[in-house]
Amino acid sequence: MSGRPAGALAGIAMTLLLLAVPGGAVAERPNQGVTLEVPSPAVPMHDVVLGEPAVAAARISASASSQRYSINDGSGATIAVSVTEACAEDCNVNDPQQVADFIGTLIHGPEVSLLTVQLDSEYQLGFDCGFGAEACYFSGENKIVIGGYEEEDGEGATFDFVLAHEYGHHVAQHREMPPPFGSAIDWGPERWASVEGVCRGQRSGRLYPGDEGTHYFEDPGEAFAEAFANYRFPNLPVTWRYSPALKPNEAAFRAIREDTLEPWQGRTSLTLSGHVPARGEGAAVESLRTPLDGLVSLRPSSLSRHGYELALRSRAGRLLRSSRNGLDPSHQLDYTVCGQHYLRLVITSKRRHGGTFRLQIQRP
Repeated sequence: MSGRPAGALAGIAMTLLLLAVPGGAVAERPNQGVTLEVPSPAVPMHDVVLGEPAVAAARISASASSQRYSINDGSGATIAVSVTEACAEDCNVNDPQQVADFIGTLIHGPEVSLLTVQLDSEYQLGFDCGFGAEACYFSGENKIVIGGYEEEDGEGATFDFVLAHEYGHHVAQHREMPPPFGSAIDWGPERWASVEGVCRGQRSGRLYPGDEGTHYFEDPGEAFAEAFANYRFPNLPVTWRYSPALKPNEAAFRAIREDTLEPWQGRTSLTLSGHVPARGEGAAVESLRTPLDGLVSLRPSSLSRHGYELALRSRAGRLLRSSRNGLDPSHQLDYTVCGQHYLRLVITSKRRHGGTFRLQIQRP
């Protein structure tokens, strides 16, 4: 996204190189006898997520030939593949149908039809994505830009692996997250983020959603994309350089598949009802399963007067949140689930008589 720090790193490299280009001119290949000094990025950059293309990137895209191709997976879906003139001449991976066919081997939803893949020459890729990046994803254009050449990055990542990583960003761009979290492209989609404990990691300062700067390898958005590529290539010996806590296991792979094929659709509603004992005679205790992280909201719909209190406790009994000023239909109790798989709802009466209760609940 446009606010992610990696875009700034890419922009710095592009800006410094563009200083050598006269105003209004299109950058040409440098004279082979001239060396352009490009600053190294603060961290190793494998890819970046950007919002909209810069001027130089837009010029490169305008020069590319584009056409839609079937992904040949039996769904009838097509994607757009663009090949720049320079890549058509110099790249060893420049067959648009080959690219479309590979996309068809990835798990996907309807977001696949929104995709554009642009094949760049190595030099053009520096202007598009930043010098040092292997590829990038433009979230504002649903576009992957990747170098059209087959070579491993020294860690086993092939052209297809990098393309699968970028498609992971495309999946996340079209998935939702519950409040109060940010976008799925930064946090990873809901089920995967819950399985991998992204909320707990962010709160403890171990994970940095959307930070592709100094915390590139602690960015769960990048780790999700890498895990998505690992799902497609489970036996490829690619070194896992991201946070060890996010290294995918079978549960994470199941979540990736579910997030992709059956996206989370928003919070669901349910109702709990029962009887509250009179003051001093105990409490109404209910267990609420909360397998996914995010905001849980509770609102009473049948307690017509003050005199009741609601407490949310952990499964072990630790107090998490309470309605200190009583509980009536005008009050709502909100709590952000962050790793708790169950909540205990404890309703007590402060009056001489008990009564029935009905709670309307929304949970991820």
